[in-house]
Amino acid sequence: MDALDRNWRRLAGRIPAAAEADAARIVRAFRGEIVLTPPRASKWGSYRWRSDLGAKIFLNRDLQPEAMLITLLHELAHAQVRAWDGLGCAPHGAEWQKRYRELLAPFIGLPDVFSPAVARALQRQLHKPKASCGAAPDLLRALRADSDQLRVEQLPDGAWFRLANGMEFRKGPKRRTRFACIEKKTGRTFAVHPLAEAVRTDE
Repeated sequence: MDALDRNWRRLAGRIPAAAEADAARIVRAFRGEIVLTPPRASKWGSYRWRSDLGAKIFLNRDLQPEAMLITLLHELAHAQVRAWDGLGCAPHGAEWQKRYRELLAPFIGLPDVFSPAVARALQRQLHKPKASCGAAPDLLRALRADSDQLRVEQLPDGAWFRLANGMEFRKGPKRRTRFACIEKKTGRTFAVHPLAEAVRTDE
C-alpha cells in the first residue's frame, strides 16, 4: 500500500459518507502524509512542511465527520498554497482563502454532506473564509449542536468554571466576541471563547 492509499484509509469512515468519493480524489492528489493525532484543545488541525520531510497534515482523530471534512479541506488549502502559490503568502491570506473556497464550495452543494445549519454557516463565510472554526461562532455552534456539553456563554456572570486545559476562571463581561474572565491562580484576565467547553466549579 503506498502513502496515498494510507492517507485515505486513515480518513475513510471519518467524514460524511456523501463526501467520500470526492474527498478521496482530493486526498489522493495530496503529495504528503496525513496523520491522525490525539485531541488538541488549541487546534483541530495543522499543516507543516519541511524540506527533509515534505508536507504533513495533522488532524485531531476525535473530530465528528463534518468537522473532520472542514478541517481536512482547510489544511489541504494550506498545502495547495505552498505547492502552487509559493512562499511569502500570508497563512490565511487571499491565496489560502481562494484555495479553501475552491475546495469547500462543491461539498456545500452536495446533498447529505453537511447539516442545514452547518451548510448555512459555511455559505455565509464562503466569500471570505475564517482562519478557524473558532473565529466563526455560528459555524462552531452548528457543529456542536448535538453536544450537551456546557458552554461558557451559558454560564451566569460571575460563575466559576474550569476549561479542558485545567485552568479555572470567573466569568466576566463580554467584550466584542469573547468573555473577559479572571484566571483563579494569577488574577490575570483572559479572553475566553463563548463556545469553549466548561465545567462549573464551586468557589
